[in-house]
Amino acid sequence: MGATLLKKNLPEEIYKQFKKLNKKQVSQVLDFIEFLTLKQKKGLRRNPLIEFITTDADPEMTLHVVRQQLSGIKGNLADTIIKGREERV
Repeated sequence: MGATLLKKNLPEEIYKQFKKLNKKQVSQVLDFIEFLTLKQKKGLRRNPLIEFITTDADPEMTLHVVRQQLSGIKGNLADTIIKGREERV
């Protein structure tokens, strides 16, 4: 790949490689080009959810544990949330 970058006619080389790809790969390349363009324009923004998961989330918290904790809630979950909001006000 390093030698490809040194070729005089890089756009032509890119086009040749691009023609070898299937539709799914072409779509992925176009998505990546769009990502690079947006990254250059705006700078890469951090995703708060991904940041939380990678830094603060408990790795021991499994789906099974979450289901156990949620099973302790009696009645309708939406009603419980509404009741909790009313209690805070």
